[in-house]
Amino acid sequence: MNRPANRRSRRPILVLAVLAVIAGILYLIFRNLLTVPPEEAVSRGKELLQKKTVLAVVAHPDDLEWYIGGTLHRLAQAGANVQVVVASSGEKGPNRFDAPNLPGVREQEQSAAGKINGYTRIHFLRLPDRGVAKDPRFVPEVTRIFNEVRPDAVFVFDPDYPSLPYLHADHQGSARLFLGFWNTLGADRPPVYLFQTRRPDVAVDISDAIETKALALSQHRSQYGNRDPNGGRMLEVFRSEGSRVGVEFAELFRLLR
Repeated sequence: MNRPANRRSRRPILVLAVLAVIAGILYLIFRNLLTVPPEEAVSRGKELLQKKTVLAVVAHPDDLEWYIGGTLHRLAQAGANVQVVVASSGEKGPNRFDAPNLPGVREQEQSAAGKINGYTRIHFLRLPDRGVAKDPRFVPEVTRIFNEVRPDAVFVFDPDYPSLPYLHADHQGSARLFLGFWNTLGADRPPVYLFQTRRPDVAVDISDAIETKALALSQHRSQYGNRDPNGGRMLEVFRSEGSRVGVEFAELFRLLR
């Protein structure tokens, strides 16, 4: 007489068990995992800092300074030719001060940040914000700049293993388009360093560059308003990355050769 009731009482336990298994699988797939020993990741970071000409391709003003500003500054300090592509002028981003010409303001902020970080040149493509990856001009323009610069290393977002939770169609989409072009190149193609990745294998120690990174990021006032973007989350994020490889602050990458 009690068997149906017993079966019903076991159902919540089975559901919880299934959910736990699913959660475990999702954790294994989406966790942020350093794929090489910390000392190897740091060694690869030192190798990266020996590059003489680099090209970074991002979607919006402030992407560079948030994700890889410390690495770019260290390269510039070492005498590298640091050229960057900013695909859109971020007209759909926040406008904390109600600027009547937000794209123009954001380009000015990016230029100010670039001077602080030591970029050689900023290429503004002025493609539609949130439409970069759909714009037919993106690949031809980036191809032209790539052939002009002839970099020995390139930086783009990681389109396949992006670190969570923040995703943006312009970020992963622009990177996927660039890699499509990169895959057509011959054996002498430059290595690509993918950032915002959950499968890093390269670590650049930015401990000595963190103040400059913070100052460069703070130029993007239209995005942060009167809030300090540097004293909180940014420092916390890159201090956490540094702790994974035994330094105070680090930026992490996934290397494609």
